[in-house]
Amino acid sequence: MTQALASSRAGWWVILALILAFAAQMVVVNGLPSATQTTLLAEGGFYESLSVVGYILCILALIWTLRGAVLRVWYLPLVLAVVAARELDLDKILFTRGLFKARQYTGEGVPLGERLIAGLILALIVTAILLMLWRHARPYLTALFRGRAWAGAVLLGIGFTVAYKLLDGIARKLAPLGIEVSADAERTAFVVEEIGELGIPVMFLVAILLWPGPAPATAHPTNRAHRV
Repeated sequence: MTQALASSRAGWWVILALILAFAAQMVVVNGLPSATQTTLLAEGGFYESLSVVGYILCILALIWTLRGAVLRVWYLPLVLAVVAARELDLDKILFTRGLFKARQYTGEGVPLGERLIAGLILALIVTAILLMLWRHARPYLTALFRGRAWAGAVLLGIGFTVAYKLLDGIARKLAPLGIEVSADAERTAFVVEEIGELGIPVMFLVAILLWPGPAPATAHPTNRAHRV
C-alpha cells in the first residue's frame, strides 16, 4: 500500500470519487431504456454479480491484510461471506422457508433436521456479529471520531445497507401510510437501490485497503485502530 493511499486525506478523496462514480452510474442507467435497465439490474445480472465479486474481494483482501492473524478474527470473513450468500439468495434457495425467516423454525413443512441445521447456522452468524461488535466497536468508534478514512468507509457501507434496504419495495412500504409512489419514482428507486448495493462491498473493500495493517510487534487486530 502506498503512503498516499494510506493517508487519511487521500483516503477521503478516494471515497468521494467512488461516491460520485456511483451517482453518475445511477443517472446514466436511470436514463436507459427499461429493457436495458432490467438486463443490468435483474437478479443474477451485471450489478448483482459484481456485488458478489466485491464481497469475495473483501474476504481475500482481509486475509491478505491480516495474514495469520485472520484466524483470530474469523468472524469478519464469515460475516462478509454471509452477506455474499444473501446476494445469491442462498438463504432462501437452500432452506424451505428461508434461513432468516421465523417460519423456518416455527412453521409447518420444515423437516426437523433442516430446522436444527438452520438453527446452528443462524446461531453461528449471531455469534460472529456479537463478537465483531464486542471486540471492534470501541476501537472503530475511536478511529471514526479521529476522522480516519477507513472508518468512514465502513460507516458509509453500513449506511448504504440501511438506505438501500429501505428503498427496496418503497411503494409497497409507503402504501399503508397512504403515500402513493409513481411508477417513474419507483423505477428510479429501483435503479438507485440495485446500483447502490454494489457500493456496499466497494466501501468495505476500500476500508480494508485503507486499514493501517499490523504493528511491528503484531498487535492484536482489535487494537489497531488506536494506532491510526
